[in-house]
Amino acid sequence: MAFVALLGLGSVVIGDTIRMQHPRVIERINLMRSSKLAMEILGAMASGREAFDRKRANQARRVLIRNTSKIPSKFRRNPYDPASRARQHIWTQWADFKRQSKSAQATAKGVSTRNVVTLRQTLPPMINACLSCHQTFRKRP
Repeated sequence: MAFVALLGLGSVVIGDTIRMQHPRVIERINLMRSSKLAMEILGAMASGREAFDRKRANQARRVLIRNTSKIPSKFRRNPYDPASRARQHIWTQWADFKRQSKSAQATAKGVSTRNVVTLRQTLPPMINACLSCHQTFRKRP
């Protein structure tokens, strides 16, 4: 009986899951996930949870620079997809969104991966750039 109940619960959870459908939304989400991973790598090194690895830090920095440059083009159109966490503010306040994405790119370029000390000094503005944009333009999960 408990097994049947678990099967029923599982199907509700699976049935309630929203799957991404629109290819442009999938691209946007993948871009943000890639950026998040780069930030996690840099954050782990800056905090001392991981040993500083200059090559790996440089790779993560390059991902951030590349990804932030792609943000406006990935959000230019607003396809409907129930899985999207993008707020309508992006398209009604496009100039501000574009300004924030350009600022994030400049901030990514300013992240220094010379050593752990400079990484610790230059990573917080990048974190703030991401958080600022998400607070304005992203729906909470």
